[in-house]
Amino acid sequence: MPMDYNNVNSPFYSETYQEFAPVQNWMADELADLRLDFRGVATNGADALYVAVEDSAGKVAVVTHSDPAAVKLTTWTEWKIPLSSLTGVNLAKVKRMYIGVGDRTAPTKGGAGRMYIDDIRVSKP
Repeated sequence: MPMDYNNVNSPFYSETYQEFAPVQNWMADELADLRLDFRGVATNGADALYVAVEDSAGKVAVVTHSDPAAVKLTTWTEWKIPLSSLTGVNLAKVKRMYIGVGDRTAPTKGGAGRMYIDDIRVSKP
């Protein structure tokens, strides 16, 4: 999935999301990780890559990729996010999952570019 981002203008972050109806139970079946594959473009503007999860009560957990230049990686890279790092949300009632570029909680002017996202899944260890 291509995802263009432009954080030069307000709100200074860009994201896409998937809404689940009915809500999903990510605590079932010994699930342990949220995984996705991504790649960027070398000329992308430097911004953080993040995933956010929202539960049915509207609580949101955000995890930012550890590499601040992840959006510039030109080879497919798997990002493995332990579900235990998604604190403050009810993972038995996941309503939405967001993938974004920028700083969702404290937005500041950033760059622009294109990301590619693929193979999003919740998996066992």
